[in-house]
Amino acid sequence: MIDLTTKIHDKFTLEFKVGFNTKAAEHPMKYSDFVLNTWIFVPNSLDINAAKYSKDDFYRDLKSGVRLITPSYGLHELANDEMLLPTQALITNFNDSSVSPDDTQDLVHAIKMYCAIAKSAVRDECHAITQQSDTDAITKACPLFLDDVCKVTNRFRSLLHRSNGEATTERIQQVLAYGDEFLSNVLEKYTYRLRDAIRSNHAELYPQLEERFKEVLINEKVYREQQGYLSVKADDPDGNSDFVFRASLLKKFTESDLYLNATKRKNTFLVEQILYSLAAGAAMVVATLSSFFFQQRYGNFTLPFLIALVISYMFKDRLKDWLRLIFARRVSSKVFDTRTNFRIKGRYIGWSKDSVDFIDSDKVIPEVMELRNRNPLFAEVSGKDEKVLLFRKKVQLWPHELAKASPYPLKGINDILRYNITEYTRKMDNPSFPLSGTWEDNEYKPIEGKKIYRLTFVMQCVYDDKTEYKRAVVYCDRNGILEVK
Repeated sequence: MIDLTTKIHDKFTLEFKVGFNTKAAEHPMKYSDFVLNTWIFVPNSLDINAAKYSKDDFYRDLKSGVRLITPSYGLHELANDEMLLPTQALITNFNDSSVSPDDTQDLVHAIKMYCAIAKSAVRDECHAITQQSDTDAITKACPLFLDDVCKVTNRFRSLLHRSNGEATTERIQQVLAYGDEFLSNVLEKYTYRLRDAIRSNHAELYPQLEERFKEVLINEKVYREQQGYLSVKADDPDGNSDFVFRASLLKKFTESDLYLNATKRKNTFLVEQILYSLAAGAAMVVATLSSFFFQQRYGNFTLPFLIALVISYMFKDRLKDWLRLIFARRVSSKVFDTRTNFRIKGRYIGWSKDSVDFIDSDKVIPEVMELRNRNPLFAEVSGKDEKVLLFRKKVQLWPHELAKASPYPLKGINDILRYNITEYTRKMDNPSFPLSGTWEDNEYKPIEGKKIYRLTFVMQCVYDDKTEYKRAVVYCDRNGILEVK
């Protein structure tokens, strides 16, 4: 299946998190195919078209990060079941490292995976509680969440304290400290997030939960000070930039084993060379036939033959470029621009192909046009002038190879696509302008209007003989993205 979520990454960047889930344990096929087609509908007034926004421009604005889907475990089971793989791998490899202190690779991997899985479990449980509407369920879930988070972190810290008292290598102690600091950041981040959500959405429940939240957060603050970890400070003159930078490094370090070895290359090189050769050959045939014709008519070494020969070669050069352009346009909609191969520890697990082109509105399939939902007035005025950009992605994964690559239950990959829309904002009007005012209480009040543009993204997800459509409308102005609906 394909899981797709859209959010605002920053002021000018959209983030599409696309999960390609193979369900390897249930999948009898040798490989799983996924197709993701995205139509971007752009107002004509933004002057975005094939002549001014090339393929290279699009790929410059698109950033892709491919990583494995974090193995899924519930927070409660992770906290209370010590027989689970993440816990067992962590403890077993730690005990083995005392026997072979120089062999730290497996332990480092176990530490990173435990931290990444714990972070994912904490995040999902926090999100699930904030989406609850039943007050009784929330009242029970919040203390259980705090207890489970503390259990997960304390189990990890017990190994850190053991390493300080045993003859472990400096590398092991360092990695354990990194993991501990990362889990501490996770605990604080999602505990504060849950606390703020309860205060905002269920203010009547907060007084009975406040003491427990305060206890956990104060204890964690004291622990961080004892360990010498950087903490968020309300009066930091640099806006806690050092903490943000270090937290980012810790996140990249602990999740580094989830990122794939992805090699990207141009997918159309061979096709382009064949087509360019055909274009050159066709042009050469025309030029040669012209030379033969004028040679028979005017003879060799005559001025008319020389002039005709020069003109034929000039025409040949233009004809070659013209044919190359025609071939490129016809083929670009049928082949992919780039191909990326995925590997884990040298094991090939699949590939993805990407392509982008401007297309005519008449070629957009009816299901997509229905989701585009143009209002009648817009369709009358500028519907035909609206530019449509089609981004195609095809992914193939090998579930059984994925299962062999790690003892952890790996079900697929996440492709994090970040698309910067700065190019779209260049020719936008001022974000606000004066309107005719109103009279209120016998006093004239001027009113300003907002100039907001809409970029519509319609996504088609195809997998396991199923087709789903999703829609996202991006509201933006010259100052950046306002919201996504």
